[in-house]
Amino acid sequence: MMKPCSPIVCPPVYVYHDCYVAREVPVVQPVIHVRRNIVVNVPRYVVQPGSQEVTLDPGCPVHHKR
Repeated sequence: MMKPCSPIVCPPVYVYHDCYVAREVPVVQPVIHVRRNIVVNVPRYVVQPGSQEVTLDPGCPVHHKR
Protein backbone atom coordinates (compact mmCIF):
# COMPACT_ATOMS: atom_id res chain seq x y z
CA MET A 1 0.00 0.00 0.00
CA MET A 2 1.18 3.51 -0.86
CA LYS A 3 1.87 6.07 1.75
CA PRO A 4 -0.56 9.05 1.44
CA CYS A 5 0.93 12.34 0.22
CA SER A 6 0.66 15.48 2.24
CA PRO A 7 -1.64 18.07 0.72
CA ILE A 8 -0.24 20.99 -1.26
CA VAL A 9 -1.46 24.23 0.28
CA CYS A 10 -1.62 27.19 -2.13
CA PRO A 11 -2.11 30.81 -1.21
CA PRO A 12 -5.72 31.97 -1.40
CA VAL A 13 -7.18 33.31 -4.63
CA TYR A 14 -9.36 36.39 -4.24
CA VAL A 15 -12.41 36.75 -6.48
CA TYR A 16 -13.91 40.22 -6.37
CA HIS A 17 -17.52 41.01 -7.20
CA ASP A 18 -17.47 44.81 -7.57
CA CYS A 19 -20.59 46.91 -7.49
CA TYR A 20 -20.32 50.59 -8.48
CA VAL A 21 -22.52 53.27 -6.95
CA ALA A 22 -22.86 56.63 -8.72
CA ARG A 23 -22.21 59.76 -6.69
CA GLU A 24 -22.96 63.17 -8.19
CA VAL A 25 -20.24 65.77 -7.90
CA PRO A 26 -21.40 69.38 -8.47
CA VAL A 27 -19.51 71.20 -11.23
CA VAL A 28 -20.03 74.97 -11.52
CA GLN A 29 -19.63 76.33 -15.07
CA PRO A 30 -20.12 80.11 -15.39
CA VAL A 31 -21.66 81.30 -18.68
CA ILE A 32 -21.13 84.97 -19.56
CA HIS A 33 -23.29 86.52 -22.29
CA VAL A 34 -21.51 89.37 -24.08
CA ARG A 35 -23.42 91.84 -26.25
CA ARG A 36 -21.01 93.35 -28.76
CA ASN A 37 -21.43 96.41 -30.97
CA ILE A 38 -19.27 96.00 -34.03
CA VAL A 39 -18.61 99.06 -36.21
CA VAL A 40 -18.76 98.31 -39.95
CA ASN A 41 -17.61 100.93 -42.45
CA VAL A 42 -20.27 101.51 -45.13
CA PRO A 43 -19.67 103.99 -47.97
CA ARG A 44 -22.07 106.95 -48.14
CA TYR A 45 -21.89 108.70 -51.47
CA VAL A 46 -22.30 112.48 -51.57
CA VAL A 47 -23.24 113.83 -55.01
CA GLN A 48 -21.85 117.23 -55.90
CA PRO A 49 -23.96 118.91 -58.58
CA GLY A 50 -22.18 120.22 -61.62
CA SER A 51 -23.15 121.48 -65.06
CA GLN A 52 -21.70 121.49 -68.55
CA GLU A 53 -22.73 123.19 -71.72
CA VAL A 54 -22.58 120.94 -74.76
CA THR A 55 -23.38 121.91 -78.36
CA LEU A 56 -24.52 119.16 -80.69
CA ASP A 57 -24.12 119.99 -84.38
CA PRO A 58 -25.89 117.59 -86.73
CA GLY A 59 -24.03 119.04 -89.73
CA CYS A 60 -25.39 120.74 -92.82
CA PRO A 61 -28.58 119.30 -94.29
CA VAL A 62 -28.18 117.45 -97.59
CA HIS A 63 -30.82 117.98 -100.28
CA HIS A 64 -31.74 114.73 -102.04
CA LYS A 65 -32.88 114.91 -105.66
CA ARG A 66 -35.56 112.57 -106.88
